[in-house]
Amino acid sequence: MTDSPLPSLNGLFDYPSLDPYAVQQAFAERCVAQRSALAALLAEHSQVPAWSTLVAAVEALDRQVQDLFHSLVPLAYEGEQWAVSVDNCYQQLRDWELHKYQSAELYQAYLVIDGAVLEPAQRVLLARILEDFQRNGAALAPLQRQQLQQTDRAIAALEQQFLTNLDNARDAWSLLLDDNARLAGVPEAEQARLAARAQARGDSGWLIELNDTTVETLLCWADERDLREQVYRAQHTLACDLGTDPQLDNGPVLVALLRLRHERAQLLGAEDALALSLRNKDAKGQAEVEAFLTTLLDDNRPRVQADLEALQAEAVRQGLDELQPWDVAYLSRCLNSAEDDQLDARLRQGFPLESALEGLYALYERLFGLTLTPIETAAWQPDVQALQVSEAGVVLGHIYLDAYERPGKAAWPYSYPMRARHVLAQGSASLPLALISCSFERPLAGTSAYLTHLDLCKLFHEFGHAVHQVLAANDQRRLNRIDVATLGADHVEFVGTVLEQWCWSAHTLQQLHRPQAGEPKASLEDLEQWLASKRRWQAVDEARRLRRAWFDVHAHSGSAARQDVRALAVAANQAAGLPETFAHERFAESFDYLVTGYDAGYYCYAWAQAHAIDAFTRFEQAPADEAGMGRELRQEILSQGAVRSMTASFEAFMGRPLSLQAYAARRGTA
Repeated sequence: MTDSPLPSLNGLFDYPSLDPYAVQQAFAERCVAQRSALAALLAEHSQVPAWSTLVAAVEALDRQVQDLFHSLVPLAYEGEQWAVSVDNCYQQLRDWELHKYQSAELYQAYLVIDGAVLEPAQRVLLARILEDFQRNGAALAPLQRQQLQQTDRAIAALEQQFLTNLDNARDAWSLLLDDNARLAGVPEAEQARLAARAQARGDSGWLIELNDTTVETLLCWADERDLREQVYRAQHTLACDLGTDPQLDNGPVLVALLRLRHERAQLLGAEDALALSLRNKDAKGQAEVEAFLTTLLDDNRPRVQADLEALQAEAVRQGLDELQPWDVAYLSRCLNSAEDDQLDARLRQGFPLESALEGLYALYERLFGLTLTPIETAAWQPDVQALQVSEAGVVLGHIYLDAYERPGKAAWPYSYPMRARHVLAQGSASLPLALISCSFERPLAGTSAYLTHLDLCKLFHEFGHAVHQVLAANDQRRLNRIDVATLGADHVEFVGTVLEQWCWSAHTLQQLHRPQAGEPKASLEDLEQWLASKRRWQAVDEARRLRRAWFDVHAHSGSAARQDVRALAVAANQAAGLPETFAHERFAESFDYLVTGYDAGYYCYAWAQAHAIDAFTRFEQAPADEAGMGRELRQEILSQGAVRSMTASFEAFMGRPLSLQAYAARRGTA
């Protein structure tokens, strides 16, 4: 198999021509060949190891299988055959990596390489390689290494079980309404969407499912309180012992998972799973993380109390009994003015995906001098768009945009690094490639998919990750990979969140706005008012996010807390300043970030947001110099990749350490 089987134009795969069985077989052959090649390298160079003859050569072996595998990942959602094939390829890749990391001869060769003679990026990479060896047990005795491998396999199985239980529980619940009077208050466009979903299932009526858009819309707009409660309870009891299927309870799964993560951390010489996680993050230790979260919780708690008092007063005014969690979003909207409601109704249908993308491309041209151009290529689905990213006519990389929902596809947005920039021996570069996957509702023929403000934020955020992948410009491939394992969750999410901030700029939104026929274009004043309304009544949602971060930190530290995750979840609720009525939310059992690489690191979203909002103040204070600051942002942060820490890059851009003043001001606590 060549490095790029069946390539099409632009060095991208001709995906429709790939066969799952043939790809799996060829990948297996490649991995077998890798072992022979590694043995030959060790025989020739392990006694007198050097960067060019050993480290770079092994990195080249890694690149051949890793770049190929990551380019296959989008196919995992293209039916059962591809899912099995991609999973088998992953297992073969993992077996290759374990074979490499278990080589005592290779580990010892890396240990004796003299870092003093290396270039700075090479020294950083060598340190990361040695850390990878240690995380895979290279420094352990044989029995401990075997125990580590067994523990890793058990952890992976439990993580998959957690996700499967959650997916099955979500898919098992739906509600078909035969009377749209129950949808009173819900925008007509959303009612039409629910009717279309019912029709697609062969039913008449209005189909309610537990996707985020539907749940958020109904809790915000449905006048019928019983309907809000029904949807809320279904959403907040997923995969727990209160659910309809006891076999889908993630409570015991989570307890077992936390225990094994603790055992794994101690095998690797860390005090607990949190301490192990912090080895590739910027926080210096648990005390710094807890102090950061405590500051945010303390600042938010008075806002929570004030918002709940206002919401309770509105509940009394409407003749409701005690304020309940399913009332919060609805009453928050009711507290907005009629003018705000009218403005929201008008703007909600003013951001088609096409104009959002045009505005986003224009932003990257202003900030970084980039041109993003759709190109013809053969992707895994006909509506997947390939974009060529260039600068002054020079192609820098490519981005796939897979925008719409379809059966079997992940329901959440994400960016995936398919290939990192790599400088070849002859000086040319292997160009980076990234995937952006969203699940926007597929529009009817001749119509557009309209994005909410939250959708816009998600789109800009994921594009930020993808452009980061394209612009990371180290000579060492591994330092250009924009993922959690390489950069740490804090660093990865910081860049995505910085580039999301333009969704909070009225000037940017005005450029994106495409009004309906007969509607005026939104004024800056309208958009400022709209954004201000979205910042109000957010304390409860912020408390829920901080509650998760607090839970995650404490679940992965110490020992007693892990024995009763339900009690820990209640304690997290109290720490966030939420009343007892919110303690019934069974968020831990459906907390998917615990099993998707963000365990002991969910706090990084708040960490990244605080840094991103602070960094964005430079653009707010001097909007006329957007291009100049964009060049600095690229040079000091995006281009650096993993060659230096997030804190070092942030301070190089800002010229000072982090200030929480802008973060507090955004939330009204300054």
